[in-house]
Amino acid sequence: MVQFNFPKNYRIRDDIIAGLTVGAITIPQAMAFALLGGLPPIYGLYGSLFPLIVYALMGTSNYLNLGPVSVISIFVFTTLNPFVTPFTDDYINAVIVLGIMIGLIQITGGVLKLGRYFDYIPKSVVSGFVQAAAVVIMVSQIPPAFKINLPNNLNYIERIVYLIGYIDMVHTLTSVFFISALMLLFILSRFAPKFPTAIVLLTLTGVGAFIFGLEKQGIVLIGEVPQGLPKLLWPEWSISALNYLPGAFGIAFVTTVGSFVMAKNVADRQPKPWDANRDMIALGAAKFVSAFFGSLVPAGSFNRSILNLKAGAKTQLSGLIAALVVLFTLLFLTPVVYYLPQSIIAAIIVYSVYFLFDFPLVKELWTSNRSHAIYLLITFLGTLTLGFVQGIVVGLLLAFVGNKLVSRKQS
Repeated sequence: MVQFNFPKNYRIRDDIIAGLTVGAITIPQAMAFALLGGLPPIYGLYGSLFPLIVYALMGTSNYLNLGPVSVISIFVFTTLNPFVTPFTDDYINAVIVLGIMIGLIQITGGVLKLGRYFDYIPKSVVSGFVQAAAVVIMVSQIPPAFKINLPNNLNYIERIVYLIGYIDMVHTLTSVFFISALMLLFILSRFAPKFPTAIVLLTLTGVGAFIFGLEKQGIVLIGEVPQGLPKLLWPEWSISALNYLPGAFGIAFVTTVGSFVMAKNVADRQPKPWDANRDMIALGAAKFVSAFFGSLVPAGSFNRSILNLKAGAKTQLSGLIAALVVLFTLLFLTPVVYYLPQSIIAAIIVYSVYFLFDFPLVKELWTSNRSHAIYLLITFLGTLTLGFVQGIVVGLLLAFVGNKLVSRKQS
């Protein structure tokens, strides 16, 4: 049942403006996060179109924006990369299978009303995982940022050391593009926060790539992107798909928690209450439906949800307007996408994930709740050294044992 939470004195103009604003910033982010997840850029746009529509019709948060996000993109990549080669048909099939799995897990969780347990998950564990993912994402952008190939057997620290040791092998023009774009993003966010820096950067560098033939000068562009609506895809199943299950449960957990954190933080601004269990079903349905079009696994986006709110959104209708922007891009603007430099998109990714670092929370926990600061640190280190699923499991187990010990002491 569709539930639009219309406030008093509602003006559809507010949702239209917010939807257009968020839709515009979704385009470069969706393409960037698709590359991050091991998919061609077009699948990021698919991962924005259908989830926005499904969640707008089924979700209970007026402001939550659903689509590709950096953390989940890298989680998808780390889940599938050991078993299938990224940017291949087999990998796309694996993404479809994984998306169906995650969707069914979340739908089942909503039906079983597991959303009521959300408040028991320590914020410190979630923050430790998210901040570790931010490190992983930043390091993963070294190749497109500097046009340098890294050996596959290096860990994250070793990749940074390798870059420093072979700094003379980076492509100068690519590096200049990346560093300049990153500096502009941070500077303008400080002095002109409302200026659409990411969109302007992509537009200017895309035009420059076309006029000055930057591809011939060694700048790697996005390249050919299919035009038109996606086709319905039926996945091929095999016993090897069972290898994806741990990652599917991990992604289902992380996307649920991340989306719930965002939705709950702004729930007091809407007239009708946010419903955790119904939202879990809506999140699962969005993944399940969009998976059949090869969509990159969607989740609630922190930065786009906040932008949606700040731009004046009042109901889920803003999500439908944003979906129309994505649809227009798919039908008419994909030839333009060819000329977007990958180094600029890398800068947008690094800039976006920088804000996943929650330094105030770390400081607060260290001074007022040392045990939770330890949970955060262990989850952070465990995620970087053991893997995404293992890291968050270690953090949750540590928090559970720690809380049990505290309860015993108090009793």
